[in-house]
Amino acid sequence: HSCHLGSGQIKAMKFISITLCLVLSLTSAYDVQLIDNGYEGVLVGISPSLDESQAEDIISSIKKTIISSSDVLFKATRGRAYFKNVTILIPKSWTKTPIDEIALNEHFEDSNIRVDKPNIIYGSQPYTLQPGPCGEPGRYIHLTPGYLTQSIQEELWGPRNKTLVHEWAKLRWGVFDEIGYPGDRRFPLFYWTQKFTANGVEEVLGVDTCNNKDLKGKLKDVDTHGSCGFTSEGLPDDNCRFVPDEEQNATSSLMSYHYIKSVEEFCDTETNEKHGHNYEAPNKHNLMCNERSIWDIMLLHEDFADDANSPIHEPMTPNIKVIRQTEARFAMVLDYSSSMDDFQRKQKLQRTARRWILHEVSQGSFVAIVKFWGKAEKTADLTEIRDMESRQNLANLIDLNTHSYTSIGAGLSMAVNEVLKGQKNSVIILVTDGEETKKPHISDVMDTVVNSGVRVVTIAFGENADPKLESLAEKTGGKTFTVVDEDDGGMLDDAFQGSLTYQPGETLSNTKINIYEYEYKGTDTTVTEAFPVDKSIGRNLQFRLDTNDESHIKEAPILIQPNGSVITNTSFDLTIKMWVIDVELAEDGNWVWNVTLSGNANHYIRVSVTAMARNPEELPIHTKSWIDYGTTSIDGNSNPIVVYAQVQQGNNPVVGAKVRAYVTQPDTSADAIELDLIDNGAGADNIENDGVYSRYLMTTIKGRFSVKAQVWDDGSSYISGGFIASKKKNSPYQHPLSSVSRVKRSAPADPLGAQHYCCGSQMPFDPETSTPTGSFTRVVVGGSFKVDVAPPGSDSLSPGKVIDFEVDVINNNKLMLTWTATGEDLDQGIVSGYEIQLSPNRSDLADDVFNSINNNTVLLTYDESTNITELFVDAGNRIVINVTVSNGIAIDKAYYVALQARDGYNQMSGVSNRALCYLTTPVPRPEQDNGLEGWEIALIVIGCLAFVALVVGGVMFAKKRGSLEIK
Repeated sequence: HSCHLGSGQIKAMKFISITLCLVLSLTSAYDVQLIDNGYEGVLVGISPSLDESQAEDIISSIKKTIISSSDVLFKATRGRAYFKNVTILIPKSWTKTPIDEIALNEHFEDSNIRVDKPNIIYGSQPYTLQPGPCGEPGRYIHLTPGYLTQSIQEELWGPRNKTLVHEWAKLRWGVFDEIGYPGDRRFPLFYWTQKFTANGVEEVLGVDTCNNKDLKGKLKDVDTHGSCGFTSEGLPDDNCRFVPDEEQNATSSLMSYHYIKSVEEFCDTETNEKHGHNYEAPNKHNLMCNERSIWDIMLLHEDFADDANSPIHEPMTPNIKVIRQTEARFAMVLDYSSSMDDFQRKQKLQRTARRWILHEVSQGSFVAIVKFWGKAEKTADLTEIRDMESRQNLANLIDLNTHSYTSIGAGLSMAVNEVLKGQKNSVIILVTDGEETKKPHISDVMDTVVNSGVRVVTIAFGENADPKLESLAEKTGGKTFTVVDEDDGGMLDDAFQGSLTYQPGETLSNTKINIYEYEYKGTDTTVTEAFPVDKSIGRNLQFRLDTNDESHIKEAPILIQPNGSVITNTSFDLTIKMWVIDVELAEDGNWVWNVTLSGNANHYIRVSVTAMARNPEELPIHTKSWIDYGTTSIDGNSNPIVVYAQVQQGNNPVVGAKVRAYVTQPDTSADAIELDLIDNGAGADNIENDGVYSRYLMTTIKGRFSVKAQVWDDGSSYISGGFIASKKKNSPYQHPLSSVSRVKRSAPADPLGAQHYCCGSQMPFDPETSTPTGSFTRVVVGGSFKVDVAPPGSDSLSPGKVIDFEVDVINNNKLMLTWTATGEDLDQGIVSGYEIQLSPNRSDLADDVFNSINNNTVLLTYDESTNITELFVDAGNRIVINVTVSNGIAIDKAYYVALQARDGYNQMSGVSNRALCYLTTPVPRPEQDNGLEGWEIALIVIGCLAFVALVVGGVMFAKKRGSLEIK
C-alpha cells in the first residue's frame, strides 16, 4: 500500500601507538588554481599498478580528453574557466615512455584525476570520491584505462569530454548528481507527484532530473528492451529506465543526462528559463545543497565569488606535459638547541631518526642531515641509501650535542639553498621543539622555501613549537605532526613514517602494510599478546620490538605460529635498542608473541608488525584516512571537523569493518577522544557501504590535536562483491553492457541503461555474494591539526539534519514514520526530542518557516516526544513510530511530512527531507471467483514517497490504466 525510501575486536591496547593515516592537507582540488580564467596545476596521475604496455594509448587519450574537455568547460561556465596547464604524472617504473621532464614534487596520491584499475562496484564508470558536504571539493576523479581507451566504454558512460566536466564539477565545486540511481529509494529514477490544473489534481510520474526543457524519450526494460513492469505502488520497477531521444530542446543540466548532445550548461535558478533549476526533484544535489542550483553553489566558490574570473571571449589551448616520478631527496632539518635537553627530547629524536635511516627509508632514496640551533650546520650532504653501510654511516651522525638559541629559518635556508638546490622530489623533515629566538625566522625564509618546490613535513615537540609550522607545511603541500612530551617515542615514529608517503609509489602488492602495533609500560615481567595475519598479506612479515633501555629485555622476544611452531631467530640492533624477527611467508591465522621483561615501570616496550601482500599478483586490505580541513588553523566554531577513513582491498570496498579513531588532546593529561567511524550513509557519512567511514569530531578547546586509529574485523566485515549480477546467474542485475546498453540507441550513450550505474545513498552489498575478510587488523601513520578557535560554551553544536525520513500510510488517519536517529551534537549522543509536522504545502515545511505553523498540522510536538521512549536512542540507530493525523488524510491530495530534532540547549537541526504522501481513489476490479457479487474494492494505492526534495521532475508522464504515455 505504500512506497518509501530504502533504508572479535583486537584486545584493548593500553598504549595505543596506532595511528590513522591522516592526509592533513586540503583536498587535492585546492592545489589547483584558477588564474585569469585558466586552471593551473591540474595533475593527472597514472597508477604504478598499471602496465607500461598501455602507456601510449592512455597518455594519448588523456591529452585528447583534456583538450576537448576544456572547450566543454568553457561553454558550461559561460566563458569563465578552462584547462590551461595540465600535468600527466607517470610512475617511476615507466622508463620506456617519453617524458617532458622529471617530476618536481608531484605524487600519485596528490593527483586530481587518477587513472587506475577499476573497483568491483563502479567498473569502468568514471566517478569522483566525494565524501564531504555541499561545497566541499571531492578528493579525486577516478578514470580507468578501459574508459579512456575502449570506445564501447565511452559509448556506455558518455563522451569523455562532457563526462570529465561532469566529474570536475563535483571535484572542484562540491556539487552532486541531478539524477536518480537505479534501485536507490532515497534518490529514485522515478517518483509519483501531482500536477495541479484547473480541472483538479492530475497524477503524474516524474523522472528524476534537472533540465530547463522537458526531455523526450521512452521507458524501456533493461532485460526485455520492451515495456516496463510496475510495482504495486504503480511505479516503474527496478529494471525500468528512461531512455532520452537524441534530439532534445533542453540545454541543461550537465549534472543529469550530460551525454545528450544538446545539454551543455549547468542548471541555474528556477527563474532562469535558459538554465532553469528544478529544485523539487528528489536527487542528491537538491538534498545535499538545500535545493540550491549548481550555478548558485559554483558562485560561492573562490573561483567565481565576487565576480572573480569574469567571462572572456576565447580560451587558450591547454598546455599538457608528461613527467615521471623520481627517487625522493630527504633533508632532515633537526633542532639541536638547548631546549631539546628537556623531557629527553634529544634522546627520543636520536633513536627515532636513527631507526628511520636504518630501517624505514627506501633503498635508492637520498638523505641529508642539517642541524640547527643559533645557526645551521650541514652534517651530511645528500647520500644515496644503497646498503646497510650507507645507512649506518648516516645514522651515526645523529648525536646528542646541543647548543644555545633557536633559528629555524637558518636550518630551512641551508636545506633549500645548499642541500636541495636543483633537486627533484625534495622533502624537508623539520623537527623542532620551541619558538624561535634568533633570526632568520620561518617568516624570513617562507617565500624562498615555498618557491623552491620543496615539501616540508613539520614535527612539533609540545605546544610551544612555533605556530607557523602548520602554515609552512600547508603552503608547501606537506604534513604537520605534534609529539607530546609524555610520549615514549611512538608519536615521533609515526611522524617520521608520515614523510615516507613522498617516496615514489610502489604497486600496492609491493607496499609494506602496517598490520599491528602495541605498547606496554608497567611492572609485568612477561608479556604475551596476539595478532592476526589475514589471507591478503603475509609476505616479508617483520616483527619489531624496541625499548628505551636494552636491560629491560631479559629474554629476546619469540613468535609462535598458528601451527604452534616457535620462531626464535631474533636479530638485535643496539644502536636503536630494537629486536627484529623476519618471516619470509607468514601463514594466515593467529600469531602470538612473547617477551620477558625486567618489571621496571620506568621502561617501555613497543611492538610493530608489517607485511606485504601474500602474493605479488594479489592486492592486500589497506587503509587511508584524512580530515576535511588542512594543516592551517581550524575555526572549530564554524567548521565541524570530520574524520574519514577508507578501507579497501585494492580498490574494492571493505564493508562492516570496525574503525576507531583516537584523538590526543592539547591537554596531554586528558584521555584521548575515542571516535567510532561509521559507514551507514547518515550523519557525516554520504554513502552507505562504500568503504568510507566517517564521524564528526567534537571539541570545545583549542590547541594541537593528534589523531590515531585502528581498523579490525569483529566477524562482520566483507570485501564487497559488488552488484549481485557478478555472482548470481539470471539475476535482474546484469553486466553493464547488457540489454539496453548493447542495442543501438537513439541517444549517443545511456549510462542509466546500465544496472551498475552507481552510487547515490548506498552501494550495493550482499553478504552472500561478498567475501568475508576473516580476522584482520590494520595500522596506518597519522598526523596532527590545530584548532585556533574553539566553540564557546559546553554545547554549541545542534543536532544533525535527518536525510532519510520515510512515511508509510497505515490508514487515512495513521502514519508510520521511520528515520535514522540524529544526535545531540551532529551525529553523536541522543537528542532531547523531535517535532513532526504535516502540510499540503511543501514550502510551509522549509527551514525558515517550519515553526511558524502556517497550514501545518503538528503530528508530534517536542513536549509530546519526550514521553516516547523509542525516540531516545543513540545517533545512527533506526527509529520507527506511529502517529495519528487528527483530521485525517484526504484522498487525491498531496501532503508533506518533515521533522526537526532539538537538543538540550534548545538548538534545532535543519528540517529533514520532506516526505510526500497521498492516498489515491480506490480502483474497482472485476468480481473474483469467490462468489461475491459486484465489484470488490481493490487495494488502496498509497503513494508515500520519501525522498529529499519532491514533486515536479524535469520529465512528466500521464498515467493511464494499463499504459503509460509521454505527457
